Formats: sequence, structure tokens, C-alpha cells
Amino acid sequence: MAKALEAEIPNGTNAAPVIRIPKDSLVAWKTELSEWAASEVFRTRIDQIARSIPRGTFFRQGGLAFLRDAWIASRVACALQSDMVRLVTSPRPDFEIQVDGQTLQFEATEADMEGRRRGDEPDDPHPRMDPVENWRRRFEAIPAALDRVVSRKLKKEYPPGVSLAIYVNLGCYGAFIEEGLPILRDHTAAARAKFKSVFVLWEGYLYKLWEEGNPRFEKWQYVDPDDF
Repeated sequence: MAKALEAEIPNGTNAAPVIRIPKDSLVAWKTELSEWAASEVFRTRIDQIARSIPRGTFFRQGGLAFLRDAWIASRVACALQSDMVRLVTSPRPDFEIQVDGQTLQFEATEADMEGRRRGDEPDDPHPRMDPVENWRRRFEAIPAALDRVVSRKLKKEYPPGVSLAIYVNLGCYGAFIEEGLPILRDHTAAARAKFKSVFVLWEGYLYKLWEEGNPRFEKWQYVDPDDF
């Protein structure tokens, strides 16, 4: 069980305390998530952990990237109806799943607006108005966001057979799906030579866009009713 969160008050400021997760709690979580687990069990567990962390902590404290990777892993594993899933303890790739006795390896990453500071966004349990122009603004940010993360991944070396899973955190409430799918394909094309397959999670679906260097289109829903 993780220890209680620790509060740290910035020196010389009147700012609210910054809640920090103790290092031994992070180590315990990472160790736990690096063990093979049934996909639904893994998904439930990472959701429990994520809900226990204040938003400001999740996006400000260093050393939490493995939780984002675990969240992506949980959605990929459930969408592909895998049997088991775990994080990988080596630097690359990020996670593995087992499907019908076969182990598949994935590198995980997130595409978002450049310079977005989610740690500054408030914890707000109540829905707020989101004007349509914001939907379009997020949608139009997708090409550059994909280009950035793909470019970074292409600079690294991976074992043979690793696939890439990109979570596009630029939701548009399903308004631009038909317009968006060609954009997802075109702006992930550079990754097709580096990775066995290229997947994108966007608007509640997992899309396979490239496989063995060739275009491919398959989709699976990854949204769970509990996500709403």
C-alpha cells in the first residue's frame, strides 16, 4: 500500500502546498505494474492509482511518466483483447501484452498541444462549457503534435518487432473523425519504417494505421463505461 502523500510548501511564496508522492510509493507502484496481470485487472489498478493522485501532482511531479505509459498499456491491452499486460523495466520499450500466447512489445507516447501545462489546470469535478472553437483548435493541433512525438521516437533505438502506440490527447467529442483519420495516417507515416505497427488512441478508439511498413486500417473501442 502506498504511503500518504506528502505536502511541500514552496519557500518564500504564498502558494498552496505541492502534494508529492513519496519515492518508495512510486517504486512500489512501478514494481507492481511491471508484473504480468490480466488486462482488466491491470486497467482497474492503474485507474485506481491515477484517481488517487491530485491533478497538479500528476503533471508536475517528476518520475510519473510510467503511470501514463501504464494507462496507455491498459487501453491497448483491453482494446486488443489481450490476456495479460505489464510494463517493461528496461528503458525501451514501455510495455508488453500477451495475445494467444504471443508477446507483443510497444513503445508508448502522448501527443498534445505544445507547451500545454496540465499541472496548472484545476481539479474540477463538475463539467464546464467547452466552446466549439476549442474543439477545432485542438483538432488543428493534431498534425504538429504527432510530428513532434514521432520525430522524438525516431531518434531512439528499439529491439526488433516493437510497435508504437500514440495517445492523442486532443479530443473533439467525435466531431472531426472522418476528417481526422487521414491526418492520423499521414502524420504517423514516418514511423512505419522504424516500428512493426503504428497505433493511435483517439476519441475512444484504438486505430492500427501501419503494419510492416504498409498502410493498414483496423479499429477497436477502448472506452469503458466507467470512463465517463
